[in-house]
Amino acid sequence: MRIRGIEFDPVVVLMAVGVLVVGSVLGFGLWSLVAAAVVATTGLGTRQVSAWIAREVELPLVGTQERALLTRSLTAAGVMRRLVRSMPRGPVSERCLEMERQARTALPTIRDLVVQAHRVRLLAEGIPSDRLQRERDETVRLLAGDPAERVRLEVESSLRSTEAQLQTGLRLTNLSAELVARSRALTGSMEAITAGIAELQALSSSDAAAQPDLALANLSREIDALRGGLEEAQAFGRRAAAINLLEV
Repeated sequence: MRIRGIEFDPVVVLMAVGVLVVGSVLGFGLWSLVAAAVVATTGLGTRQVSAWIAREVELPLVGTQERALLTRSLTAAGVMRRLVRSMPRGPVSERCLEMERQARTALPTIRDLVVQAHRVRLLAEGIPSDRLQRERDETVRLLAGDPAERVRLEVESSLRSTEAQLQTGLRLTNLSAELVARSRALTGSMEAITAGIAELQALSSSDAAAQPDLALANLSREIDALRGGLEEAQAFGRRAAAINLLEV
């Protein structure tokens, strides 16, 4: 069950209704309503906490380049919010507030990209490319020795398998690199927008009536660049997520 983006477990709903009905029948009145509300709230809270834990566990480990990009983007978003809230009220602050809201829409995409990049990189690292390359070189040398027909067939089959694994590893590595590159570009845009808002905050603090047109124009361009990069990254992320990694 979903109401305005909140998911309810049907079992929890039935339990809450059951508590309410039984309590009413037994004459507990208002207490039955309170008990039903506690059951529903506890169930919803447990579900939300479980979802949050699952998302956190899915994130790349601290110290990886993917986690560093996510941390940078979250830091930029936090600084943006503090800067906007510290601005004197006026047209500039309202404009910056709207731009800050637009910039924050990039956070879910950056998170998805870095998670995908981390997954794909781990898959690529799981393919022993160095060993496979040595095996390929050895197999090629065996074929160059003009072995018997039956031996040649087996060696050729082994060579095809080895080369397929090497190609898979290369494609996974390239895919991970592109996901990281797109994440880095979006993170850079977030940081550029933060710098632009910081400039506007400094100008507005020194003179609340100032009209920093050039700074606003630069910030608008950064927002447009972020929006364009976001659309491209979302489309690429969907394609990357749809790849069957066994056939990459």
